Amino acid sequence: MTVNVYDTANQLEKEIRETEAYKTLEASFQQIQQDEATSQLFEEFRNLQVSLQQKQMSGEGISEEEVQNAQELSAKVGENEAIKNLMEAEQQIGTLIDDLNRIILQPVRELYEN
Repeated sequence: MTVNVYDTANQLEKEIRETEAYKTLEASFQQIQQDEATSQLFEEFRNLQVSLQQKQMSGEGISEEEVQNAQELSAKVGENEAIKNLMEAEQQIGTLIDDLNRIILQPVRELYEN
């Protein structure tokens, strides 16, 4: 019997979309998209995160001004209920994906442990 793990992966992708964690994430994201000010704040926050991560990965320093801007923006984001809900939903889906990765990689871990 030939096993096609890609078929299994595609089925898993479909099933993830049916989970409560994904549905909550999707609804939270749609809520943000419906409010222009919240959407802009969220986009600004995401862009800042990406920019700071790229600087760290390339070994660049982060200026005091950038740190202050990040703190101020984080405070604004923390006060926005819709964005807080999205971040909680992201954590839930992240936990689900971490659990799936742990299960999927079990054969490889066992191979190296033995």
